[in-house]
Amino acid sequence: MSFKSYLFGSLSIATAVLGLPNIAAAENIYAVRADNGIVYQVDLDDRLESTTDSGWRHVSFWLSTTADAKKYRAIASCNPYQVKSDAYDMDWLPNGGGYPAGTVAGEIARLACDS
Repeated sequence: MSFKSYLFGSLSIATAVLGLPNIAAAENIYAVRADNGIVYQVDLDDRLESTTDSGWRHVSFWLSTTADAKKYRAIASCNPYQVKSDAYDMDWLPNGGGYPAGTVAGEIARLACDS
């Protein structure tokens, strides 16, 4: 076994044992800052778009915060702009209304739909 193979194998084992995170590159990550200081990360690298039979466009994407790097699935409605995330207690608005621009949920939905 070459020194290079040994070094790479040892590094892989050390990373797994120490729990060091793998570094992943993402191209389509956007941030939305809430008034309370929470920064939401909208990850659109693996977004999925769909349209319902009644013509409503939805986008499924990943959502996280800087305090909790685990990614959770979220879904945005594109007209009106709404967002649903069980992990972050965001839900559809009643009566089919949309979240206005400038609100956290409104900005997240706009990023998911318009990017």
